[in-house]
Amino acid sequence: MKYQSILCATALMLGTVQPAAADVHLNLPKNAEVLTINGKSAVKSDSLILADGINQIAFRYSAQYRQQTDSVRYLSDVLIVRFDASAQTLALTLPAINSASDAKKFDESPKLALLNAQGEAVSFVSDKLIKHGIQLGRDFENEILQYNLSNHPASLNITLHTTAAQSNDATASSLTPVLSSTTAITASQPQVQHTPAVVSTYLAAPTVIVPTITAANDKTQQTTPASTPNQAEISQMLDYWYKLANDKTKASFKAKINQE
Repeated sequence: MKYQSILCATALMLGTVQPAAADVHLNLPKNAEVLTINGKSAVKSDSLILADGINQIAFRYSAQYRQQTDSVRYLSDVLIVRFDASAQTLALTLPAINSASDAKKFDESPKLALLNAQGEAVSFVSDKLIKHGIQLGRDFENEILQYNLSNHPASLNITLHTTAAQSNDATASSLTPVLSSTTAITASQPQVQHTPAVVSTYLAAPTVIVPTITAANDKTQQTTPASTPNQAEISQMLDYWYKLANDKTKASFKAKINQE
């Protein structure tokens, strides 16, 4: 009788034990600047822990190389990678950029690779998030939202929930992106590549839609102010314009700096 009680207790204990949740660990090279993870702003890190299923990251490749006696800083376009994985460790690899030629080749055709712990290639889809003109103060979270709302190669399936609230004759609506990591990729989206080949479409980012609030008796519209550029972005633009300047303009610029 006692033996049967022990067996019953053991069975109950085993029945209540839940398996540990598995995650995807993604290791990134130090020169990859992560901008968004599954549509949300990201904090720079060399290692990410993601939920099992479909995930999407947006990042830039930041590198430096020597050109004669000058040090040139390279910053790629925003790259988007979407992949489907479960309970494994992955590593994103990027080619070395040691010259202007290497930088040009990467811009024209980014060579990315996603490898598992055994060094085997993992399927993924990639694309670019292009914005023409001045790059300062970009709202990457809003840009990737507009990208995901469209049928682009590396789009992430999201659902928009609209909530209406009325107060003092004013109506406000909000759009909340909800990730659907368990939803299968629909047929309208391109199928995931089975090689680490890159799908580059050079698509321009859709125009950012700024939500507005309209009161019943007031037609004033409010827009979200542009974010203030940080020092890294300012440095990137200085590098960009300096490269475009001729020798006379460069000499004048250096003279101004030496006077300060």
